Amino acid sequence: MKQSSQNDLCPAILASFDNSARLFQDATHLLEYSCWPTAYAVFILAQEEYAKTFLLHLVQAGAIPWNSDVHLVLRNHTCKQLMAIVMYYVKFDIKDTLTTPSRGSSTFPPHVADALNIIRHQKVPREGVPSWLWDAESPCDPETKRIAYGSIDRQKQNALYVGVGNTGQVTSTPLDITEKEAIVEFEKTEQLSKILHRSGKNVEPIKTIEYSKVFDAFRLLFGIISNEDYNDRWW
Repeated sequence: MKQSSQNDLCPAILASFDNSARLFQDATHLLEYSCWPTAYAVFILAQEEYAKTFLLHLVQAGAIPWNSDVHLVLRNHTCKQLMAIVMYYVKFDIKDTLTTPSRGSSTFPPHVADALNIIRHQKVPREGVPSWLWDAESPCDPETKRIAYGSIDRQKQNALYVGVGNTGQVTSTPLDITEKEAIVEFEKTEQLSKILHRSGKNVEPIKTIEYSKVFDAFRLLFGIISNEDYNDRWW
C-alpha cells in the first residue's frame, strides 16, 4: 500500500474525532434517558473511534508507518480497545505537561506494555527480529489478554443483542446491563475525550510525558528508532 503523507490523513483524523464526539454525546443523551444497554454499547463505540483517531495521529506524526496491516487495524475492534488502554496511560495532568523527557522512566505499567506489544506483534505482524518492551517470555496481564481476545467486544454485543444458546435457551439480554456499568463506560469515554483536542481543523493529543514515552515506544516497536536511541532518550 502506498505510504500515506501527513496531509492525506488530516481529513480522516478530523472526521474520526468529530464522530467520536458525536457518539459520546449521543450515548450521554441515552444515559440521561436511562437507556443503559444502548448507552453502554455506544460509549464503547465512541472509545473505539477515539482510539482510531489517536492511531491515525501516530501515523501522521511518524510513530507508526502506514501500510496495509495498519489500515486493517483501523477496522479491528479489539486493537482499538487495546489502543484505548494506551490512551488511558497518556493521562491529562497540567502538572505533567511535557517540558523535557524524564530520564530513567522508560518502564511502562505491565498492562500498558502488554497492550503495546500485542498491537505491534499480533495485530500488525512483521518479519525479522521483533523489539519488545518487556521480556517476551513474561506472562501477559490477564485483563489485557482478555481484551485482546474480545472480552469488551462481546460485552458490547451483549448490550445490543439477545444471546441464544445451542439448545435455544436465552443466555443474555441487553437488559442485563446495569446503570452502574453504563456510568463506568461514560467515565472511561470522558477520559479519552480529554486526551485529544481540536483546534480549528487540527486534532492533537495532550503532550504529556506519558505521550512522549508512548510515541517513542511505537517508533521502537516499528523499527523507526533503535534500542540504543530509545535508551538514550529514556534512561
